[in-house]
Amino acid sequence: DVERSRGLGDVYKRQIQTLSAPKDYGTLSPVSATLTIVNDTLYVNVKMFSVGSKSVSVESIEILPEDLKIDFSPALTIGPGETVSITKNVSLDDPSKFDEDATHYVIIYYDDGQSTEPFEARLLQ
Repeated sequence: DVERSRGLGDVYKRQIQTLSAPKDYGTLSPVSATLTIVNDTLYVNVKMFSVGSKSVSVESIEILPEDLKIDFSPALTIGPGETVSITKNVSLDDPSKFDEDATHYVIIYYDDGQSTEPFEARLLQ
């Protein structure tokens, strides 16, 4: 039936339009992360790639399982298609609470509530 076939074609067209990516978007893709402890200071190095057509603003990173949050003030803006390595250092109040035997993860928070999935960070000693 020609009418029925045309109707299904319209349904498929609407589904494709619904599933299309927005024209103006930005997200982050983590590449790598390392953690280094020297005396009472934790050095965090995170490499990330910006995906999409607009800039993203990195607001903070979190280290798990310690729930250690490091804020960026002002936020770090990464342009579309850029790969950036950032290094932050933070004083540890009690370095013995940092579990060197645990598997550590990093979460990057950006653009007012967006975040990456936790990804593994290597602890360098």
